[in-house]
Amino acid sequence: MDELLGISDFSARCGLSVKMLRTYAARGVVVPAAVDASSGYRYYAAGQLHDARVVALLRQAGVPVRDIAAFIGRPEQEQLDRWARQLDREWAGRRRALDEARAALGMVPGAAPAVDERSQERRGQQRKGGGMTCMLAAGAATHVGGRASNEDALVVSEHLYAVADGLGGLEMGDVASRLALDTLAAAVGNGSGTAELLAAGLEANDTVWRHGGKHAVAIGTTLTAFVPTEDGAAMVIHVGDSRLYRLRGNRLEQLTEDHTVTADLVRTGALRAEDVSSHPHRHVLTRALGVAPAVELDQVHVRLEAGDRFLLCTDGLYAAGLYADGDGLLQPEGPAALRDALAASAEPQACADGLVAIAVGAGTTDNATAVVIDVR
Repeated sequence: MDELLGISDFSARCGLSVKMLRTYAARGVVVPAAVDASSGYRYYAAGQLHDARVVALLRQAGVPVRDIAAFIGRPEQEQLDRWARQLDREWAGRRRALDEARAALGMVPGAAPAVDERSQERRGQQRKGGGMTCMLAAGAATHVGGRASNEDALVVSEHLYAVADGLGGLEMGDVASRLALDTLAAAVGNGSGTAELLAAGLEANDTVWRHGGKHAVAIGTTLTAFVPTEDGAAMVIHVGDSRLYRLRGNRLEQLTEDHTVTADLVRTGALRAEDVSSHPHRHVLTRALGVAPAVELDQVHVRLEAGDRFLLCTDGLYAAGLYADGDGLLQPEGPAALRDALAASAEPQACADGLVAIAVGAGTTDNATAVVIDVR
């Protein structure tokens, strides 16, 4: 993860005003790299300074923002050449009109000199499954926890199990999470495979992004979705810091990776797990749904076995003190407290209720949501 810069620092270093940066981000140009899930404050990566400076230069050249948005992600020499030729033609036309105006005013003798457009064109060119049948049973619970309102959303249906956590620091977090899951549920059906699920996730991102743009507000959400397939498995898509766990026998595993600044640092060895709780960017997400026009979704293929128990949950559940390992994070194999709580109830609904109750009783400061799925 590059050095993170607040918008004021980033503005000073790239030469674009704060107002321009916000306008460009809303149009999908130089979108902030990370967002604090608690405050909604957005950060840019130092590595984005180059792109921001290129954007500033292209705007000075008169290139429309809508064209820069497509170009900056995939710059091509041919496109620069086309813009150069267009500028040459525009310059020639404007110069010709100015000369004709002078002539009409009698300020120069005779007509304006002809412009050799072919020479302008030339100048521009020189610049160029296993077959197993599984029965699933599920239960779900959610609680406002330590928040004023519940911005979590969940889905439990025959074809889709999902949780989403609207970003609390951004506006309309509850709208973002609900909109994402409604879009996903409408697109996923019986027999949906990897391609269909991924397309549905991207559609959900587009829906949330467009809704925010329509209302001129920044909105976003996490997403973890579990879709059983016909070959005795499940496909999972994931973005943000909501999680999927599997309890198999006595072993608890985290099957998703958090998209946070601190998780990235821990994975690369740049930060010790025990230092996460004191890190200033511990709540900052590096990826979320709906905060940019495009998103990268993680995909996980999970083989189902009878006796498996899965937990989809938001961070208000797993970050509660009872489930933490001392630094506020669960390790991949999971702490004994969460493993034991998952195994405590025979039925998934009682398990989900119990998990949420424990999180609330432990003083979670966020909404807490759990979806428990049993494979039978």
